[in-house]
Amino acid sequence: MRKKGSRKPKGKFRALRLILLIGFLLTMALIFLVSTLGSQKFGPLHELLLEAAGPVQNILARGSDMLRSLKQDYVDLLTVRQENKRLWAELQECRTLSYKNREALATNTRLRKLLDFKETTKLPMVAARIIGKDPSVWFRSVIIDRGSRDGVSRGMAVVNGDGVVGQVFSVSPNFAKVLLAIAPSSAMDVLLQKSRARGILKGTGAPVFQLDYILKNSEVHEGDQVVTAGYGGIFPTGLPIGVVSKVARKRRGMFLEIEVTPAVDFLTLEDLLVVEQELIISEDKGGVLPVVP
Repeated sequence: MRKKGSRKPKGKFRALRLILLIGFLLTMALIFLVSTLGSQKFGPLHELLLEAAGPVQNILARGSDMLRSLKQDYVDLLTVRQENKRLWAELQECRTLSYKNREALATNTRLRKLLDFKETTKLPMVAARIIGKDPSVWFRSVIIDRGSRDGVSRGMAVVNGDGVVGQVFSVSPNFAKVLLAIAPSSAMDVLLQKSRARGILKGTGAPVFQLDYILKNSEVHEGDQVVTAGYGGIFPTGLPIGVVSKVARKRRGMFLEIEVTPAVDFLTLEDLLVVEQELIISEDKGGVLPVVP
């Protein structure tokens, strides 16, 4: 009984609220129609409604403009991101092409120098490329991609566009090992190009040579050119070795202490030339001697 009695007041209250809401809406609609179709003069109620609705409409308009602006900014941001990705990809491609072009230019310059050297010396040579290095100090050497099948044999001189690099001391069918001229175990006959004084050039393991057996009365100055003497048939005469960088005259001894800076940059070796040789039989000693044609 209590439950049925409690439901009736709630139903009446809902009906009353609905009637009031409908009445309010009809009243507002009537006022709007009267103010629109009737006199063009603003009444107090119309002004009150306008003052109440104006700020709301202003906020809604600003919100709409803000949303439109945010939408446009978002679209622009997406466009900028896509353009940024495209430009970044183009930049990376341009950098790659630039690196390739610089490497091609450096390779072309290096090979052109080798070709000019070969044409100047007019010696038969085999082009080779370094594929490995031995870091040990005493046996400073490099491995090249040419061997006995290419006509390379033990004892052949190895040069590049700047001068003497070393000589071949180990050969396999497809590869060869080159002892660098700066190795402490390396030595060769050389001449001072200006005074024609002859000495023995020895490697030190560092990028500098030691020139021995030059008498103190010889005219030697810093900047003098050092070239191969051509004795022994290994290195042709006149190949560039380096430049005198230091001359010391000590009280004791017969010889000068001379340092020579190599003409070849041994830290950046890549492409080399192996000077081909012919072997002939020595009639006096019955041995085999290398001869540069």
